[in-house]
Amino acid sequence: MKIRISPDVIRLIAVTAAMEVDGVSRAVPHFPLSSDPKKSVHLRTENEKVYLELHLAFYYGVDLLQASRRVQEEVKRAVEHLIGAEVATVDVVVEDVDFIKHEAAKS
Repeated sequence: MKIRISPDVIRLIAVTAAMEVDGVSRAVPHFPLSSDPKKSVHLRTENEKVYLELHLAFYYGVDLLQASRRVQEEVKRAVEHLIGAEVATVDVVVEDVDFIKHEAAKS
């Protein structure tokens, strides 16, 4: 018996995990008129490994390198835990910076 997981489910897990990281403002879909956050994740599978690329916006004032590394860790952990597949790479593309003070956005 074989279980298949839709690529959209993997994308949803990845973007949800990324959005939980402090400093991430929003997912940036790579289709201009789309508001679907899953469209911000490029997904490739090869030899039972998952390769992800996330396009994200971060709040102004956030350490982009540190926040991006945290996104990589959390997305890898979430995808591997929830679907059991090995994540080979999680690339983060900083698409935008939202010029709202990070502390103000939290409240």
